[in-house]
Amino acid sequence: MENSGQLFKGVVAATVVIGLSLFACISVPPDLLMGWGTLFLVAMVPAQMVVSLLWRCEYPRAIADLPQPWRGLGFFALSALVAVMVGYVSWQTVGGGISPPTPFVNMYLIFTVPVALWLIIPLQAWPLSLVCKSMGWLGGSLLVVTYTLAYLLFRVFFNFSFLNGAPFYRAVLDPSGLYMAWIPLVMSIASVAVILILALLDFWPVVVLAKFFPAITKQPIFAIANGLLIAVAVFLLWWFFVGYGGMDLVLFQTKVCVALIFGLFIVLVMLEGLPGLKVAQPWRGLFLTGIACVLAVVMFELYRVVVLGRFALPGGEPPYALELWLASSMLAVTFPAMVAHANYLQFWPLGLRKSGSNQ
Repeated sequence: MENSGQLFKGVVAATVVIGLSLFACISVPPDLLMGWGTLFLVAMVPAQMVVSLLWRCEYPRAIADLPQPWRGLGFFALSALVAVMVGYVSWQTVGGGISPPTPFVNMYLIFTVPVALWLIIPLQAWPLSLVCKSMGWLGGSLLVVTYTLAYLLFRVFFNFSFLNGAPFYRAVLDPSGLYMAWIPLVMSIASVAVILILALLDFWPVVVLAKFFPAITKQPIFAIANGLLIAVAVFLLWWFFVGYGGMDLVLFQTKVCVALIFGLFIVLVMLEGLPGLKVAQPWRGLFLTGIACVLAVVMFELYRVVVLGRFALPGGEPPYALELWLASSMLAVTFPAMVAHANYLQFWPLGLRKSGSNQ
């Protein structure tokens, strides 16, 4: 009975959050959503990851001990403060202070999200956890490393010369990296989907190998083993849809990666990973991934139909207005809203989850 109540609460909460987020997205001009809206909201996501995944919404104690809804509002204010500072600095440096924000800064900030996820989940904050014994220092240091490492990788791999001739293009802002910018960005986003699937699988089969090779459970071997698995899975996804299937790179990002991540977020965040499902791995993870895939298709079509009915954005080819709107609305807007409601507010006012559970 308790499990069915949790499931009902998650479904209702997901419906409300998605409905309100979608309404907010169609209530503002598309250019504003894909520009300033994306910059600010994406800048907030790594901070939300630190609060919900690393701190498990139990730090700072001054906020965690507050009653709802002040607890949730406190965590949101903290995340928003980080977003304002990071967003402004990134806009002034990576983005050259150009208004509205350009693909230079928005792609960089989007790229920081996979970097943060890699540092928190496969690496488990290693090696920072060895030297930062305070949760505050650990979280702050991880954010600094996230933005620094993302910037270095951005400079090495991202190349925006394909945008030469666009009104906003500035050669001085182009890192002129090794690959056309969409390639490293899309591959990093694809890796997010794989990491989330591994989370549903409780990192099977790496944990199975750990029974025979206990050293795999130690860092950085655990991260290396999972990293190899993630790399292979990303390559297979890329080959199947882009290489073999011939799908456009941006369409692959939106229709496959973003939609799948969105479905996985619903299962992991709003439905809390369905804790009442008592099935052994890998079947449990595969079943939940199947649910996420169904949700991905349904949600993608819902968002697509709604935006086309409201704005009739062109899609399928440059400038990819439809695809960029879908990516911004699903991940830049709805995902932070999910975290705020499920983790920060603990599903208030629908009911409270226990602190630290399935964060």
